[in-house]
Amino acid sequence: MKRIIHHIASWLVGLNDRKDKINQDLTAFMKRGNNGLIVGFAVFGVIAVLSSLNLYKDYGKLWLALIPIGLLVTFFFAILVLGAYKEKTRYRNRSSRMKLVSFNMDFNERILRRIYGSLTKYEYLDENLSSFQDFYNVLVLNFDEHDSALHFICTQPQLKYILDKFKQHKKGISLKSFERSKKIYHKGNLISAETLSKKYNEFPPDREFEQRIDSFFDFLGDI
Repeated sequence: MKRIIHHIASWLVGLNDRKDKINQDLTAFMKRGNNGLIVGFAVFGVIAVLSSLNLYKDYGKLWLALIPIGLLVTFFFAILVLGAYKEKTRYRNRSSRMKLVSFNMDFNERILRRIYGSLTKYEYLDENLSSFQDFYNVLVLNFDEHDSALHFICTQPQLKYILDKFKQHKKGISLKSFERSKKIYHKGNLISAETLSKKYNEFPPDREFEQRIDSFFDFLGDI
C-alpha cells in the first residue's frame, strides 16, 4: 500500500513538473516578439467575426455587423501605437543617458597651452582651423557651450597615439568617446575609433614619434 501511495505521489509530482514546464514554454512563446499580440488578435478576431455574423443575422444591417470588427481593429491598432511609443521613449532615454557632454580634462590653461604649442609646432594639429581657444573649449568645457572642434593633420595611427595620451590623464575617456563627441576631425573628416585602431595596428608610429609625443606630456608628472 505504501509503495502505491509513493508511486501516485511521484506521478503527481511529475505531472506538476510537466505542467510548470508547459506554462514556462507558453509564457516564453507569448513574450517572444509579437506572438502574444498575434494570438490575442486571432482569439478576439474569431469572437468579433462571430459577433458580426450574429448581428447581421439578427438585424440585417451591415454597418451594425461591422462594429465588433471595427472595435477590434481600433483596439489592436492602439496597442501597436502605444508599444511603438514606449519603445521610442525607452530608446531616447537610453540615448540621453549615454550622451557624452564633455571631456572635462583636468588641465589648467598653462598646461593646455604647452601641449597645444607642441602639437601645432610639429603640425600634428592644424593651427589655422584649431585655435588655442578651440583646443581649450573641446577638452575642458561642456560641448553645448561652444561650437569648437579640433582638426588634426597627422596620420591616423599618430592621431590614435595622441588621443591615447589624453586618455591616460582622464578616467572614463576612451577612443570611442572622442568619436562620439563629434569634435575631433582628421583631415576634414570626423574620426572613427574603429578606423583609427585598425590603421594603428597596420602602420604603428615609429619610436621617434612616440618619444616626441611622450615628451609633450612628461612634464605633467612634475606638476
